[in-house]
Amino acid sequence: MNPPVFKFPQPAQIDITLVIVSFNTREILLRCLGSIKKNTQEISYEVIVVDNDSEDGTVAAVVELFPEVQVISNADNRGFSTANNQGIVESKGRKIAFLNPDTLLTENSFKKITDFMEAHPDFSILGAGIVDENNQPCPIRLWEDTPQDAALKIMGLYDPASELKKMGAMRAKEAKVISGCCFVVTRDLIESIGLMDENYFLYNEEDDLCRRARKLGKKICFFPETSVQHLHGQSTHQDRHRKKVIIAAYRSNLYFYAKYYSCFWNGVLRFLYKVTFLTGLLRSTFRHLKGSATADDSLSLKLKLLLMGSQKTNRKI
Repeated sequence: MNPPVFKFPQPAQIDITLVIVSFNTREILLRCLGSIKKNTQEISYEVIVVDNDSEDGTVAAVVELFPEVQVISNADNRGFSTANNQGIVESKGRKIAFLNPDTLLTENSFKKITDFMEAHPDFSILGAGIVDENNQPCPIRLWEDTPQDAALKIMGLYDPASELKKMGAMRAKEAKVISGCCFVVTRDLIESIGLMDENYFLYNEEDDLCRRARKLGKKICFFPETSVQHLHGQSTHQDRHRKKVIIAAYRSNLYFYAKYYSCFWNGVLRFLYKVTFLTGLLRSTFRHLKGSATADDSLSLKLKLLLMGSQKTNRKI
């Protein structure tokens, strides 16, 4: 038997640990924590909030209103993967859930999830169903993102709404990847494949984790028998940090392409990015000259994206 890739500093003591990474999301995080407290029963659990240097009083509010929650307060924004890894290291659950702060529990979801995973130990990763504010199912890509899909996304031609039909019947089934806003992994999986890849500052983390798990023969389950409500984008669509998020997403994509796609497709996708950035720069320049520029026509951002090279290390923003 191979030795563990990662060794937890403490033994498992409870059913599940919920890890939530926050960055200037105080109000929606408090709603999320309230929904967890209200709807999680009949299992032993802990909640760990890892705060990436929020400026909106998140840490103080959580400490005051939810004293039972463990808070890790970072002095800088360490990114999503690194912050989740901090939560993993401190966790005491036999299973570990990763939950976005812009989600809400509307039922005893983690009881259903833990029961299912106990009954089906062949699954090492489980992703819950996702619904919108009107409790309608949200499209989730349950298959690997191909280079062709990536090319369409870069050119703005990919239709995520088509994913809902492609998902098929809403029942528990094996998948290749699941949604990153609410998924659960076993403690054994982390010991087998290690922590999240910290080269991803934001986005692609769950896809990477799923690919690494499947490489070792681990199975992944899409489990729409319970769903969480997702307030799409409220944790990342912050006007003040919008440019930084766009740059971080671009770097994450470049790293992902280099890690998993062939040299040919890696080159094609990088070329398409440059063409797209150049076209956007020219279009925004024209709008500035006409006096019709909007917040999306930042010349400095588009020029920076055009001139950026490959980034293979985690960068703080």
